[in-house]
Amino acid sequence: MLLYQFKKGTNPRRVIIYLNEKGIDVPRYELDYAGGAHKSREYLALNPSGRAPTLVTDEGVPITDSAAIVEYLEELYPDTPMIGTNATSRSQIRSLERLGTDLVVRSQLWLWNVTQSFPAKEPSPTVEVANKLFEYVTEILDVLETKIGDKEFLAGGNPTIADCTVFSIFQTCRERFDLAFGADHPRLDAWYKSFRQRPSAEY
Repeated sequence: MLLYQFKKGTNPRRVIIYLNEKGIDVPRYELDYAGGAHKSREYLALNPSGRAPTLVTDEGVPITDSAAIVEYLEELYPDTPMIGTNATSRSQIRSLERLGTDLVVRSQLWLWNVTQSFPAKEPSPTVEVANKLFEYVTEILDVLETKIGDKEFLAGGNPTIADCTVFSIFQTCRERFDLAFGADHPRLDAWYKSFRQRPSAEY
């Protein structure tokens, strides 16, 4: 098994944090994004989207979606489950995780416009577009703020795949781009600061 990653990328981080939480040791290859390794012929043969992460299984099968990688590993390593222990808890955690995935997508579009860091994605970022996109980001933050309530983690008393997903975009915005992402949502802000102290979250 081999994980191709870009450790500062949001989607790879959700896998990295999950692996750290589970204590799973998977060999890893750090893609040189600045050098264009993710667009090389060899890597595109594994992942035609040219994005990280990609997990190549022991059978040589590439899995090219971060959520699918996590669920695949959860099936291989069911001890200390992070996706629920019965049909009801799994449905609740998957619901939160998919909200988190939507948050990642919307927030990435926002980042393309609120920073100058993605010229290949958005060569002409504008404040107007960024502000409009952030309305859609806030919609999901509002839902997650309600969902977490007084819980320690998004789905209860233990970390789950939902925490890995949502934390990854918070960390990208706050630490990579120094943006006060989610600061207006006190419960999520407290959750982020608490989760950031976990060894799994080390950047």
